[in-house]
Amino acid sequence: MDLKMFPRRETRFKPNQTATVTVLGMRPGPVLQTCVLDISGSGMRVRSRLPVPLGASISVEIENNVSHGSICRCEQDGDSFELGIQVAETAPAAQFLERS
Repeated sequence: MDLKMFPRRETRFKPNQTATVTVLGMRPGPVLQTCVLDISGSGMRVRSRLPVPLGASISVEIENNVSHGSICRCEQDGDSFELGIQVAETAPAAQFLERS
């Protein structure tokens, strides 16, 4: 079976790249520069200098894509925090701008 024939159903991101995490529902929401550690179809793990409360609604911008989701884990690791994000949806950034 040739897997090249079937396009991916979800956007794939490389780990170890910068992602901008914005905490939603707070005006102005904190904006954090994070490092992507791991990504799956339904979530991601990032390293942040600051903690984010469990359950907080967030948006994550990577390259030209935006994911919306919530914080499901926040664990201190030395002088940084590993954030677990449950992703609800991902789309090109332009698509989210059109909704605004």
